[in-house]
Amino acid sequence: MISHILVPYDFTNFADLAFEKAIEIAKKFDSKLTLLTVLGSDTDTSGMSFSRAQEAHDEAESKAKEDLNKMKDSKKIEDIDISVKIIHHSSSIEGILSFAESNNVDLIVMGSHGRSGFKKLVLGSIASGIITKANCLVMIVKQPKKE
Repeated sequence: MISHILVPYDFTNFADLAFEKAIEIAKKFDSKLTLLTVLGSDTDTSGMSFSRAQEAHDEAESKAKEDLNKMKDSKKIEDIDISVKIIHHSSSIEGILSFAESNNVDLIVMGSHGRSGFKKLVLGSIASGIITKANCLVMIVKQPKKE
């Protein structure tokens, strides 16, 4: 039974594809769906006072919440419970896994950039980390190959 689906959302086309697939699955299983964004320490606050740095983080969170709610509202999907969550964590992988564990997520649906070889080694892979460490099902959605 898939009652709770998590979509880690990073505002890319790959995340859009994952959200669409998660909606399909949620409709079939009458699941609730959570759009999750992990905000890390990627906001450059060097040279800022503590209060200004806090403002910068608050602005990033506010913008992310606004954008996630637009995504949620743009779907206008009846009968699917969609919630929006933003968490702060220095590691996207650990943030996603922690959220999934503490919120009884049955399935994580996420997009993949499809990097391989040297690019994957250099850039790392959040999808790979989730697949390796998750205690629930994980579905990776890739962009269809162009013919």
